[in-house]
Amino acid sequence: MKRTTLSKILCYGLVLDIGCGEGSFPKKERIVGLDIDKQRLKRCSYAFKVLGDACCLPFKDKSFDVALEMGCLPYTKNWRRALDEMLRVGRKACLIEPIRRQNRLHWFELSKLLSLGMPVFFISRTFVIKVKGA
Repeated sequence: MKRTTLSKILCYGLVLDIGCGEGSFPKKERIVGLDIDKQRLKRCSYAFKVLGDACCLPFKDKSFDVALEMGCLPYTKNWRRALDEMLRVGRKACLIEPIRRQNRLHWFELSKLLSLGMPVFFISRTFVIKVKGA
């Protein structure tokens, strides 16, 4: 239910799903999946898949209507660089993170993100941070 809801809210136009794994969203035809793991990418259900690193996205500026990630930034080598890349290639960028992580702190400070004026909304134990809007 959460992925379907997120898909209706966020996945419009051409979407880049960074750290896509096996593909998270039901709307497959307008989503490009990017992952660093070749095996997971092979199992990805999206029609368009790219092997790549979130810290160095192989796309031109503003190539996508939306660049989003679902919990992959904590696993990147440099999450700030990855976020900058999302902002570079997407007209809009969204971070989708669980409210809590098991036995771990978040990779970001929510209060710091909120102080930058980034809107946050909650969907089924997950919050979505709209990093940049058109």
